[in-house]
Amino acid sequence: MSMPAGWYDDGSGRQRWWDGARWTEHLAPDGSAAAPSGSAPGSRVAPVLGFVGLGLAVLGTVLACIPVTFVVGVVVLIAAFVVSLVGVFKKNTAKWPSIVGMVLSVIGGVIGTVVTLVIVAATLVGPVPPAVPTSEPPATSTAQPTSPPTSDAVDARPTPEEIAAQFEILAKEGGIVGYEGDPDFYPCMGRFMYDSEVSDESLRLIVQGEDPLETEREIAGEAIKQATLSCQS
Repeated sequence: MSMPAGWYDDGSGRQRWWDGARWTEHLAPDGSAAAPSGSAPGSRVAPVLGFVGLGLAVLGTVLACIPVTFVVGVVVLIAAFVVSLVGVFKKNTAKWPSIVGMVLSVIGGVIGTVVTLVIVAATLVGPVPPAVPTSEPPATSTAQPTSPPTSDAVDARPTPEEIAAQFEILAKEGGIVGYEGDPDFYPCMGRFMYDSEVSDESLRLIVQGEDPLETEREIAGEAIKQATLSCQS
């Protein structure tokens, strides 16, 4: 019956690895105790750190996709990346769980960030309210025709009273007081200018205390002259 694999004294006082059938070239360091049930030199160990990092990467990805636990998920993903990185440099272990854990921790962070941003944006915008139909009935062709618009009172020809009042104001401002004893003078001036050929726009300017249109200044001056002569009693 052959001895099981392990470290044994090869007769020279040193511990040598017995693979169960023959001696190997692997020697234990000086002073090492025999370990019949030990592992053979160069044999692979279970990639515990790799699987731990991979599991953390999966958990972190799930947590990062939930807005409430996004920060926790990011922390778990960072831990997964670190553990997986350590597992890559672990000797005599399979590397693929650690590599997958590192890749998944990076991709999970990107996916979690995008999903969280989309959910938050949709929450801030809120649902679009449905269009509320108006209760007003559509306009029908039976509506009564409206009367044609009248001209604005501002653009109308000033009344004789307005023209007379402005002439009286201008006379007083200019120191002309000879017509105060004639109550019919300024009303006569207003009527005369109202019936003259001076345009509405020039009359409005005169009532506003401004000069008439430049093209009508001679006509307006002649009308004022004739009005003054005709209205003197």
